[in-house]
Amino acid sequence: MIEWRLAVITLLAHYRRHPWQLLFLLLGMVLGASLLVGVETINQEARARYAASEDQASRGEGWQIQPHQREGFLDQTLWINLRRSGIDATPVLDMRLVDSQDRPLLVRGVDPLAYVGQLGRPTGSSEARAWVDTRVAASYGWQDGDNLRFREDQTLGPLQLIEDLGPWIHTDIATLSELAQSGTRLSYLNLPALSPSQLDTIRQALPQQARLMSQGESTQFGQLSASFHLNLTALAMMALAVSLFLAFNALRFSLTQRSALMAQLRSLGIGQPALVKAVISELVLVGMIAIPISALAGSQFARAWMPQVQMTLSSLYGFNGLLSVENLLLPLGLATVVILGAIAMVLGSLMLDPRVALSLGFRSRQQRQQTQSLGLLALGLVLLLVVTVGASLVATTGMALTLCGLLLLAGAAMTPQWLQLCCRAVGRFRLRSALGQWALTDLDEQQRTTRVAMIAVMLALAAAVGMRMVVGSFELALEGYLKQRISADLYVRTGGDDHALWQSRLSTLPGITTITPFRHQRASIQGEAGSIASLGDSAEHYRHLPIKVADDDWSSTLFDGGCLVNERTQLMADLSLGQQITIGDTGQPPFSCTLVGVYYDYGNLKAQAFISPLLMQTALGEVPLAGYSLSVSEATRQQVYQSLLEWLSPAQIIQRERIRNLATTMFHQTFAVTTALNILTLLVAAVGLFASLSSVEHHRLGQLATLLALGITRRQLLLAQLAQLGVIALFALILALPLGMALGHLLLDLVNRVAFGWTMPVHYLMEDWPSLLGSLLLALLLSALWPLWRLSKAPVSQLMKGDS
Repeated sequence: MIEWRLAVITLLAHYRRHPWQLLFLLLGMVLGASLLVGVETINQEARARYAASEDQASRGEGWQIQPHQREGFLDQTLWINLRRSGIDATPVLDMRLVDSQDRPLLVRGVDPLAYVGQLGRPTGSSEARAWVDTRVAASYGWQDGDNLRFREDQTLGPLQLIEDLGPWIHTDIATLSELAQSGTRLSYLNLPALSPSQLDTIRQALPQQARLMSQGESTQFGQLSASFHLNLTALAMMALAVSLFLAFNALRFSLTQRSALMAQLRSLGIGQPALVKAVISELVLVGMIAIPISALAGSQFARAWMPQVQMTLSSLYGFNGLLSVENLLLPLGLATVVILGAIAMVLGSLMLDPRVALSLGFRSRQQRQQTQSLGLLALGLVLLLVVTVGASLVATTGMALTLCGLLLLAGAAMTPQWLQLCCRAVGRFRLRSALGQWALTDLDEQQRTTRVAMIAVMLALAAAVGMRMVVGSFELALEGYLKQRISADLYVRTGGDDHALWQSRLSTLPGITTITPFRHQRASIQGEAGSIASLGDSAEHYRHLPIKVADDDWSSTLFDGGCLVNERTQLMADLSLGQQITIGDTGQPPFSCTLVGVYYDYGNLKAQAFISPLLMQTALGEVPLAGYSLSVSEATRQQVYQSLLEWLSPAQIIQRERIRNLATTMFHQTFAVTTALNILTLLVAAVGLFASLSSVEHHRLGQLATLLALGITRRQLLLAQLAQLGVIALFALILALPLGMALGHLLLDLVNRVAFGWTMPVHYLMEDWPSLLGSLLLALLLSALWPLWRLSKAPVSQLMKGDS
């Protein structure tokens, strides 16, 4: 016990002389851990809300009345009739509006007294006409009392900022109805716990186009969004892995620098077991300091990201629950688990390092460096083989992301041998300059000291290249998809009005070349929740669909009991052309159709099928008309739009460019979180290189002092070391490019297909590579400049003493 205590005190005294090493060790643990803690705090909070919603639904404590049509509305008369029957129904109107800066906003009309009262918060100023979450407001730059401006000089406000209100801007339902000119429409009605007699009363009062359901019954949020949360976790794990290289580097060089001190301790009688326990205690003590810091930083990250994540969950998955970080207990627990796991990984890696093994007295491991490098190369090749074979066997998102992790691990394992081969090959060149020849010859030794940091840089860049491929490919696919799918000039939502009346109205308008009616109904397709729809009674109305695969005569068989399904449905239910498909959960008996084609449907996370109007009418009776899509000549487009405003509100008429811009904006918002995580990972890698160079040069002080004593100027020495670092970084980047391309392929071909049900062409986006690689190399050199400059400025006498 005395030996252990003396060893701990002696080892910790080292950090009084080298506080930077302690700081870098803490940074290595805190940076990645805080990112992972922040992401997992969001994920755990979302899962808890999902579970609460499903539990509420199973107990029947909350009910909703929703329209049968996926994008339909209820009429206010239903709400009035229920209130007259003594049932406390609360109306809600949800609208997606675009402000004057073309930003999509989620606006919810409610009864403000009932809604804000339920939150237990005062309504504040009586002048407030809209309520918004403080973090949402901060992301848009809004202040208390501001007014929101929309197109056509419409305004909403003044605003009142409230904590933890979610992604929706709340306002009085009458205000929103007037703003959107939605008339008497409602999105849904919220109901409290109901008695059996009240349930019977409501069911009898429901119109044909409405249905009663438990809150949370219609959407299994946990299942739908599982892939989204898993992707965030995978990116955060990537950041943690990169940051652990920083922690490993800092502790490795700290122990290497103290090798003489450890030898003295052993010569004084302190045994090897006590010395190893002291090193473990040192790391655990640093971890105990890192835990509360990681918890605090992680909770702040979670608070900052929560509005964006909530916007994504609401827009893509239909989840409208409130996410919040109420206390530090969850982040603290997560930080403890993550930090302890990180300590175990760093310790395990350290014990396999030859330099550290020598410092701790494991002399037999000193000779293993070359064997280790070859062993890691073999491991990397085996992992590549596993990834190649496993790619054809993937069935779940977890398996797909595991293969991505194995691919990155293979790259990390092969990096040491790759850097060694490249540096030795370059070292064989002969230069006339003595300093240049030294720089080339010394490359192999330099890569040994920086290889851990270079592995982190290589992994971060590979992840950046892979994600850029995913985002770019998705963006290009979405652009082409929107041009084909959103092909009509105007989309009109008539709200179930008489078809004959609207056909008569539209036929009188000039320049309309095609009128396509649209009916939409919630349904399940082969057990997958989603919807069915029908367009016109000829193939002309369906040719805008981006067909992936179809029968040669699908345009005729579609009207003979056939159906088209989206790609997600085909992949999730493993469907093939000609197969009979069962459609149910429509409020009518199930019916079947024959699969005649599959179409791309990016952004839709639910099943969908198109059937003919005749089949829909035969199976479901008269389904209310949702609206029309109109192809209009450019010369009369504005005139037709103005004529439609005489019969409909602006909210019921959607112009093609507006819906395309909205879809593109929502796409960028969805990827904002992953882009932020990617940038943070690159920053962590840059900090890791900075820390590595600040620590690694200490054991080369004598060599640098000799060069200075031989007449090499400090400027020459600094440039030579920067050139060495640039060459080694370039070798790491050369390996990162194919690794990132392979990662992008896995993410597009496997993760997207399994998680979301989408496939798309892979675009390498090589035109982006020069700027990406150039900016990263510049960032790496800038991060290395200060420690190398600081070292080059130290007096020769100080360098000879071994302390910079």
